[in-house]
Amino acid sequence: MRAMTTLKGLVLRERSFGENDKFLDILTDGAGLIEVAAKGVKKNNSKNASVAQALSYAEFCLSESGGRFYLNSAEPIRTFFTVSSDIEKFALASYFCEMTLYVATQERSNSEVLRLILNSLHFLCAGTRPNLLLKATFEMRLLSEIGLVPNLIGCCECLRYTDVQMLFDLKGGRLYCENCFGNRDLHGVEMLPEKLLHYIRFLALTDMQKLFNLRADRDYLPHLSNITESYAEIQLGRHFPTLDFYKSLQNGNSL
Repeated sequence: MRAMTTLKGLVLRERSFGENDKFLDILTDGAGLIEVAAKGVKKNNSKNASVAQALSYAEFCLSESGGRFYLNSAEPIRTFFTVSSDIEKFALASYFCEMTLYVATQERSNSEVLRLILNSLHFLCAGTRPNLLLKATFEMRLLSEIGLVPNLIGCCECLRYTDVQMLFDLKGGRLYCENCFGNRDLHGVEMLPEKLLHYIRFLALTDMQKLFNLRADRDYLPHLSNITESYAEIQLGRHFPTLDFYKSLQNGNSL
């Protein structure tokens, strides 16, 4: 007999199998990342067709047997399908999903990661935050939430909180003031003027409730985005194809 469970979650990826079925990778509030077999959802009259799609957030009623989950029914909570009308936003949403799939774990609560991607998708759909700011916010905060938060409190040697310019060692995840950095190799190191350092500290360390309140100077957004992107790539040791797709779509009006 199959055990029944109910979980709220976001569909990060859908994969077809057979003529009418799908596998769904769902980030849930209580069970982490799970794979769900969704039978018959590709049929036109399927009751679950609308929720068995990537970027659908719903309450899923699942049966479990032999360590596998099967979709019984689902109640939609929020869908983020409107991003598909803007190819750049869709590419960015796909990047968020791909990154999350890579770092999310099974059998462990990922509630803050789920909260992060849901809020990121909300503001992406709303269009009230610059795309590059949302990208930087997601990258830096995702790393922080999975335990890769950089040491940004001050210089790692003299504890100096700020300077005209600080140096951020992306591999070591730590700050140096110019005096303590000395003649070290600059490879993998970013120069951070005071305002940019403030932005990165905010994204990594502020309460999740206030995270999307940051208002950053647009002139700093390309540099901020490059730093958070590089930090994520170095720390995860992974490059994401969806990021290449997003960057290929950028133009002078994409901030």
